Amino acid sequence: MTIASLELKHGIPFDCVCRVCQPRWRTAQNGSQYMTLSLEDATGAIKAYVWTENLKIDFKEYDLVKARGTIRSFNGSWIASLQHADLVKDVRTNPAALLPQSICPLPALLARLDALPRGIKNRGLYRFVSDVLADDAISFPFVSLPASRKHHHCTAGGLLEHSLECTAMVGRFAEFPQAELELALVGALFHDIGKIRTLKDVGKLAPTGYVCGHESLTLEVLAPHLRSLDANCPDASLALRYIWTWQNQRRRQRPTPLLTIIEAISAADRISSGLNAQDAAFSGQPDWRSFAGFGDNNMFWRPRLAMQQ
Repeated sequence: MTIASLELKHGIPFDCVCRVCQPRWRTAQNGSQYMTLSLEDATGAIKAYVWTENLKIDFKEYDLVKARGTIRSFNGSWIASLQHADLVKDVRTNPAALLPQSICPLPALLARLDALPRGIKNRGLYRFVSDVLADDAISFPFVSLPASRKHHHCTAGGLLEHSLECTAMVGRFAEFPQAELELALVGALFHDIGKIRTLKDVGKLAPTGYVCGHESLTLEVLAPHLRSLDANCPDASLALRYIWTWQNQRRRQRPTPLLTIIEAISAADRISSGLNAQDAAFSGQPDWRSFAGFGDNNMFWRPRLAMQQ
């Protein structure tokens, strides 16, 4: 059961796995203690209350819980009266579905992120993607940060948007064998994951971003999960390392990659970033304008292709 699927009728019981957001203990006028919080997943949120003193859980922000209680009408709104909650340790089953909607500036994209691992048949790669998305230290900034400071997808949530655009483009290359295509999808999804260390907020670099490029941080960010993949599917782990580091190696080694799927990922990256910057450049411009710029050194041409009378 998801938050969006809760039946909003007074007295209806609910039982769902979700995130605890903004838990606060408060004191009623009669002196009794109660807690306010929000129960969230990728599909939505509902205000919740803990009325009973029997529920003695010291919730922390973003705790994952199996929550049970009843739906109530309260002050003209639907709320969840929480009666029992158990902390959940393992979030590797559909982890993207359990990301709190409030941390993602583009929450409609969470459904696409949730659907992506289910198309991966390789169990090692599926487990790898699930483990990365279940790692809050990675997934939370991944779905909330921009993809660049001022080049492309530079608004909140742009990193997720750009990454999903790249996977969608790569997924249309039916010429590749299925196994290699799945490898390319994972490579495209996390090709910019190092930016969670170099970007701090919209228009702002993190301190690391002033001295390190995001490409040099990708393997560091994903290191613990790559080690697990080493044990499950060593060639997949090695191939992902190669995909994410080839751009830095090519001048020293060879002009073309050993894996042709890298060409698909690189092309998708350039197309996604270019189209986004182009759209931003011409946004608000009159139709007659043929040239427009965006960011640093980005100039775009919109040729007039209408037939001359």
